[in-house]
Amino acid sequence: MFSLDALFGRAIINPVQYLLFPLPDPIIKEGFKVCIKCDEKLPLSAFAKRGGENYLRTECKNCNRKLSRERNELKNHYGAPPPYYVCPICERQENEVAGQGGKTCTPWVVDHDHSTGKFRGWLCHRCNRAIGGFQDKAILLERAIKYLS
Repeated sequence: MFSLDALFGRAIINPVQYLLFPLPDPIIKEGFKVCIKCDEKLPLSAFAKRGGENYLRTECKNCNRKLSRERNELKNHYGAPPPYYVCPICERQENEVAGQGGKTCTPWVVDHDHSTGKFRGWLCHRCNRAIGGFQDKAILLERAIKYLS
């Protein structure tokens, strides 16, 4: 184990751990923040508040627009899941997952690979957020399974 203090200005116990779980960049006191998608240091005005809440989104407005376009293109191309669809992860039906993404959201989200844009299928909001929490990395999910077992 070694420290990358000089390079990153913070202690990191294991460089592999940093690659899998990068430490969040705090809002810089000078009024700037780093976008988690494009990795650019931008003024705070480049970030929208999340859903009317009192904190800024982690991605800048430009990256958010790009992600919204990708999602809309996938929705338009693949449409809605078939009737009686069941989430492939939690195996719950539409009536069981309705409302998880908010009152105005549909029960299903289009899941896609963020690096390739490839459509993977439909998931409920909770399962989609869970996968996102593990950064779409199978190795992290495998470790979580091992931890829970």
